Amino acid sequence: MESGDGRDSDDIAYEDRIRSSSLSELEDMSAHVDSGEYPLRAQKLLEEIGRRRAGPVRQSDRRTPEKAVPASVSRRLWASLIDLFIHLLILGALFLAGWLAVQLISSLGSDAPPAAVSARRGPSPLRQFAEGLLAGDPAAWKNREQWIRVGLVTLSFLVFRALFTVPAWVRTGSTPGMREVGIRLTRPTGESVGLSRALARFWGQCLLFGLTLGVSAFWMIWDPRRQALQDKLTDTRVVREQRTWEKTDEDRVYD
Repeated sequence: MESGDGRDSDDIAYEDRIRSSSLSELEDMSAHVDSGEYPLRAQKLLEEIGRRRAGPVRQSDRRTPEKAVPASVSRRLWASLIDLFIHLLILGALFLAGWLAVQLISSLGSDAPPAAVSARRGPSPLRQFAEGLLAGDPAAWKNREQWIRVGLVTLSFLVFRALFTVPAWVRTGSTPGMREVGIRLTRPTGESVGLSRALARFWGQCLLFGLTLGVSAFWMIWDPRRQALQDKLTDTRVVREQRTWEKTDEDRVYD
């Protein structure tokens, strides 16, 4: 059945579907539509995708800096725990893959059976070092070799985390954990953070956390702008942002 302008009911329904779909859904539809069989639909899809990309970003927390709500301590803490869990999973998977690769190479490199490894008796040096610190042993506190080893391991882990965290802040302002709880890192003016600012915030956060024994992370509790010390240092804010399922249909079409 055709309308007064020559379009059938299927085309009209398809246009209604285009208007109610998000940008990512439109791009998926455009990749699968048969432009030879349905040229009008393909044209409408391209026009709508171009209009959405050229239009303003319609995300409620990004409209004006004044309307941005500071993120609560609980949300920021929960986001940090989620990100830490994800990073530990990735690190564990990498260690497992490396261990399996070493075992495979060792088994292929020699036809002779591997020599039996004698079981180490007693606690490891690292365990002895940790137990000595807890017991207040002066020798443990003066063990420079173990302190250097612990420092290198800690630095390596922080570099590993930075490789995932800093690019996420630069690209979208949110890590996976931050997106899950609905918060975002931004400038007070509403602009996104750049690479140098993101690097300064990450390493400043680590340094301040160590120097203040964690007090820097909870500075936001009594700060009127809900900024932690690393936010004040780098002139950044962590604000609430609506998650996809919290957005209205009007805002969702620009995702």
